Amino acid sequence: MDTVLTYEVRSAPEPLQVAKPGDLTIYVTNHTGTPVWLEEAVFAFPVGNGSDDLTVNSGSVGMSVSDSTNWRIERDDNRPGAFLLSPKRLRPIPPGGEVEVTLSNIEVNDAVGTSTLTVGELTDDAESGTEFPLAKVPSGFTVGDFRPEHILVDSGRSAELRWRGDTPPEAEYEIRYQDGDPADVTGSHYWKSPPLHHDTAFTLVVTVTVTGAEGSAVYAMSAVVTVARPNLVLNDLEVNGRVVLAHRSVEFDLGEDTSRVCTAETDGFLVGHILSAADVIGDAPAPTLSAAVTIGDSPPRVTSVQSRWAERAPYDPGTRLVAVVPKGSAVTISRSGTPDHSHTLTWVPFGTGELKLW
Repeated sequence: MDTVLTYEVRSAPEPLQVAKPGDLTIYVTNHTGTPVWLEEAVFAFPVGNGSDDLTVNSGSVGMSVSDSTNWRIERDDNRPGAFLLSPKRLRPIPPGGEVEVTLSNIEVNDAVGTSTLTVGELTDDAESGTEFPLAKVPSGFTVGDFRPEHILVDSGRSAELRWRGDTPPEAEYEIRYQDGDPADVTGSHYWKSPPLHHDTAFTLVVTVTVTGAEGSAVYAMSAVVTVARPNLVLNDLEVNGRVVLAHRSVEFDLGEDTSRVCTAETDGFLVGHILSAADVIGDAPAPTLSAAVTIGDSPPRVTSVQSRWAERAPYDPGTRLVAVVPKGSAVTISRSGTPDHSHTLTWVPFGTGELKLW
């Protein structure tokens, strides 16, 4: 069952390495547009020395929460490897609000494989859960920085993807994407896609298998390429008169402003990126980019992203935000947080019309 809140898990190092200490940071974010009353969230991983287990010693794990005034993180004494997040006082997580939980000094066991972090969520009116794979690669193995050369391409053009990663004999690299066959890219750090005609998500899957090991470490990274003037796929379409489905995208930013309100003269996408100038440490408020879309008297639909890491590779645009903007809606775009940061915004209209400043 889908969770009400959005959970993101990052490890340090990424991916985790066997026989070395590691950290897990879990970001709990409210993207629903309405306050959410979280009664409890449980984060758990298997304990043991197998390829599916994360650590033999869960007692060594340290715990911290970004907002210790309002939240507590503690061990589940009845379940090794389980940690409970709960509120200290009755208050909801507001739209766009985030709680950051860190499980530190995890003594990753010696077995190469893939473990699992299980999340159990209990809100005021629902109980649900989700899972996240935790790859455990051989000590010293590194991989990352999977990114497109250009995040926006014209219809009919290819996406160019790059990454870094070790290529020992036991590692296999594969790119997967919708409407296309998997591509074996083992031994390479670059791949050019077939021509694209619609927005496409790419996943680089790295599989590491060590001789004699019970399991394989499977680690995945994703990147999305937006296509300007994409092909339209419809079941039934009846048109009387002239129709324009897409115009040129427009790039802009907020300048020195921290917030602007605009009106959409046509349907479209608002695509944004925000990139911190330095890694965000501890409880510091990370640079945040938000878009609140309001249609008539309805509550606003808020999409919000944060950037907690500085540029990892040349041309890294930062954390990506995508908001669907219907014609006639009001859009409040805002940014906040420290340290210094850069941001970009792109208006991708489906018809004739601007994202017009009030």
